[in-house]
This record gives sequence, C-alpha cells and structure tokens, in this order.
Amino acid sequence: MTAFLIVVLSLCACTSVPKGCTIEGAVKDKSYEGKQVYLRHTLTPETYDSTIVKNGTFRFALGETSPGVSLLVLKASSDDLFPITLPVATEKGTVKVSLGELVFTSGTALNDKLQDFLLAVDRFSDEMGKKGENQEKIRKDFSSLLESSILQNRDNEVGVYIFRNYGSRFTPEQKSDIMDRAGEWFIKRIEETNN
Repeated sequence: MTAFLIVVLSLCACTSVPKGCTIEGAVKDKSYEGKQVYLRHTLTPETYDSTIVKNGTFRFALGETSPGVSLLVLKASSDDLFPITLPVATEKGTVKVSLGELVFTSGTALNDKLQDFLLAVDRFSDEMGKKGENQEKIRKDFSSLLESSILQNRDNEVGVYIFRNYGSRFTPEQKSDIMDRAGEWFIKRIEETNN
C-alpha cells in the first residue's frame, strides 16, 4: 500500500500545472509576419510587454499574475491608425488568441466571460443597425446591456473591465447604483484601479 501511495504522489508531482499566465496567439494575415504584438493596460497607452509574430504565431509568458484584463495590440506599421485590438483576460492558465478576420480569446474562465460580453456587443450593434432605431433608444438599450453584463460579472475582473472602459455611458447616479448593486468586492476593485 505504501509503495502504491508513493507512485501516485510521484505521478501527481510530475503533472504539469501552469504557474502563471501564458498567451498563445495565431495571426491569420501573413502581412503581419515579423510585426510587434503589444500587451497594454486597458486605460492607458502604457505597454508592459511585447513580442513578434513569427510563423503566424506569438506567445507571452507572464508568469504569476493577478487576474486582470489587458489589451493585445497588433499594428501593420508604426503609424497604423487602426490596429487590431483585443481585450484579453490575464489569469492563471493558457489563453488562446486568434487575430484575423474574427478576433477572439478562449482557454480560461475569464476569457470565456470576456468573449461572451464582446459577442453580445457585436450582436447588439448588428441588431440596432438592422432595426434603424433612434439614437436615444440605442443609448438606453446599450446602457442596459452594459449594466447587465457588469452585474453578471460583479465578482470578477471582466465586470471591472466593463465598468472602467464603458463607464462614460452612465450618469453618475447610474454608476453609483451599479456599484451599490455589485457589492463590496466590486467596489473595492474599482477603488483600487482608481489609484
């Protein structure tokens, strides 16, 4: 029995468990070969890591990191005014990224939640474009989508990202109401990111 337990413990110790965040990306457009991919903060233009597209792929090994949301930015040239930009949740595990005609992330729980939000925004834009709604109705409905998405993610960094990056769509009263309904953890994270 003791020998069996030692073998089981040895096998468990050899199992590879990711210790930090790794981002593995694929770039479909060959014109981006050799171009820089930047990892930036979501609210400032500050770049905190970069790598190069090689053989249509790129990789970031971030090591131990607190969960958060960053931006991946891929420029065709240094003066590219419309780079490919994609929010990505940095958390323990391997994040899969595709930058092409469609851009998306997967591989971790937060990236799945972030992708759900981004797809909801895309669907909203498509639907509103087809309906021909007036600006006030679009603004009101989009605020409702944002509020719902924040409250669904009030216990994780995706909710913080949405609130921080889309907060200008809310009145001060709406912001206060959302924070009250989101709870203590959310309020603390918003206060931390304000400093």
